[in-house]
Amino acid sequence: MTFVRKRSKGNTYYYELVESRREGGKVRQNVLKYFPSAHEAESYAKGAGIEFRMAQENWIDSTLAQRLEDKLRKLNSLRPLPQEMLKRLREKFEVDMTYNSNAIEGNRLNLRETWLVLRKGMTIRGKSMVEHLEATNHLEALSLLEKMANRKKEVVEADVLSLHAAVLDKIDSPNAGFYRHEQVYIQGSKLTLPNWRKVPEMMKTVFGEFKARKTRIEAVYSAVKIHYETVRIHPFVDGNGRLARLLMNLRLMRAGFPPMVLRREERRAYYSALEKADKGDFRPISMLVAKDVEAALDLYLDSVA
Repeated sequence: MTFVRKRSKGNTYYYELVESRREGGKVRQNVLKYFPSAHEAESYAKGAGIEFRMAQENWIDSTLAQRLEDKLRKLNSLRPLPQEMLKRLREKFEVDMTYNSNAIEGNRLNLRETWLVLRKGMTIRGKSMVEHLEATNHLEALSLLEKMANRKKEVVEADVLSLHAAVLDKIDSPNAGFYRHEQVYIQGSKLTLPNWRKVPEMMKTVFGEFKARKTRIEAVYSAVKIHYETVRIHPFVDGNGRLARLLMNLRLMRAGFPPMVLRREERRAYYSALEKADKGDFRPISMLVAKDVEAALDLYLDSVA
């Protein structure tokens, strides 16, 4: 008998092709082959006629998933939260999210400089005008995001285009808020992006996740899907990473979660996790997001303790 089994190491999984046979009344197992990703394991299993499934529930450890649900339930029990506290947390998030999301994309403003640009309107010597605009534009996008998160109206294509327009305002005005009309490539990656003509149709998967109105841990899975699909489709010439992180937060916030931040220090793990998702293994990116969601929940709960 031959089967594929899943093994875990840290935040990721690998897979083994195992041969099991009975010898002298004992069952012996021999590992025949290793697979670094779910995609490769699944492809082999299909070709060999072996059943293989990668359940969504395996994307996040069950203990972590339960903690997220418990902490969200506790936070909901404390609502409505004090307005002054919410204002302070919102202001902190605006600076932290702007700094980290831009830094992941190569912006050189540090956290303190980002605060000075956003809160004091200062110009930082040695930093480009584009880097300043990336900060102020992101703040404007976060303002739009909050309005979308708090309204009852569904998130639609026009909302996504508006968020992107805010991200690229005065940086690349001809492409701000418009899907790409050319083939683009990701430097340093072997991934082939979808043809630009397919972008509007492919983006319907993103809008479908918003329409599903999933709650609790299902909303976290949905947020990961939205983020990944936006990055994979690469619907715009530029600004896709920033937009993907904004849309992920929009999905979480509409389900009652506080906004979360993917940190600059996680950049290498973040890109590695996205590459593994390209091969069908969503556990690394899901675990990364889930841990940062928990950090956001802890921040809010500690603030009202």
